[in-house]
Amino acid sequence: MVKEHTFYEKEERCRRVFQMTLRKYGGIWHLCTPGEKQPVIFRNPEDYVFAMTLVAMCAYDCPQVQIITFEIMSNHVHFVICGSKEEVLAFFELFKKRLRWYLVKNGGQRDLRRFNCDEPIAIETLESLRNQIGYTNRNNFVVDPDQTPFTYPYGANSYYFNPIAKERQTSLFGDVNILKRRAFVHSRQADYPLSYQIVDGYFSPMNYCRLDIGEGVFRDARHYFHKLSKEIESYRDIAAMVGDAIFYTDDELNDVVYRICKEQYNGQKATLLGKDEKLSLAMVLHFDYNADNAKIARLLRMPVEVLVALFPLKKK
Repeated sequence: MVKEHTFYEKEERCRRVFQMTLRKYGGIWHLCTPGEKQPVIFRNPEDYVFAMTLVAMCAYDCPQVQIITFEIMSNHVHFVICGSKEEVLAFFELFKKRLRWYLVKNGGQRDLRRFNCDEPIAIETLESLRNQIGYTNRNNFVVDPDQTPFTYPYGANSYYFNPIAKERQTSLFGDVNILKRRAFVHSRQADYPLSYQIVDGYFSPMNYCRLDIGEGVFRDARHYFHKLSKEIESYRDIAAMVGDAIFYTDDELNDVVYRICKEQYNGQKATLLGKDEKLSLAMVLHFDYNADNAKIARLLRMPVEVLVALFPLKKK
């Protein structure tokens, strides 16, 4: 039986992976576009499938950058990516240019005025990289109650610490003739590796995502899962940095309420707090945790009419 590495040995290995990545590629960044006030871009499965293949194409055509993880949402995208600032911005501009061409060709121009990333967030510490990966990989999970970070198909999230996903493939790019390869990438330029794996109609992230780096900065799968589910305070700070609208599940907000009640109200149950205490807690949930009125009403058992009067722009 192989002796398990100690906590400190695992941390040292993670630290080496981070430092070598930073040194080799010149920078690690969280590149994202604003979700607030950006109309829906990806309207149907075909749009998402093309976007997934487009990420692979741009990654191949920009070999100076390395994608650690990414996620495509209905109106914005997230990338955790390696390279110089100039290189990662060039990657994004290529992605945006080709995306605009596809959208025009398939249903007319869509509003991409806010689909920009002028200032990616520099990732300068190991813990920051862990948090940025977790934030990206859980992005859809906190919005869609029918998804988990391991089921959402439009990103690299489902491949993390998931050997079954890594082994999936429908076919290889080289299995079809040149005309079908051109149709697959929506371009006459179809000079992508014939060995690229295809899954669910798009190039698998296994072809180009640096999961060795992404998984390598976590001690093990348990550590990664803990980051996804328990580091919600860190994710609030990241959302503020990138200008994103942070969302939490009901269970996560319930943990927040429990902690606040324990720290400020002697452990009293939130539902038994007085009117003033509930209003104060509702303000925290609204402004600090982006909770909508329906969630606050459920958590604190408050009349939703009171919350609508307090927060009229968040009636849900």
